[in-house]
Amino acid sequence: MEKDLITQALQTIHLQHGKDLTEVSQYLNMRYRVDVEPLVLQRRLKKMMQEAKAVA
Repeated sequence: MEKDLITQALQTIHLQHGKDLTEVSQYLNMRYRVDVEPLVLQRRLKKMMQEAKAVA
């Protein structure tokens, strides 16, 4: 299954490069004109981490 923009941005910017969630939000806003609250990113990241633990 193909990952959406928010998931891709969280994986590359936050997990790989170590930037904070506000920078992920700024990237999505500048690049794709998608306005995402940091709280939404935090919940999405928490969900991704729980799914990764379930797979492992």
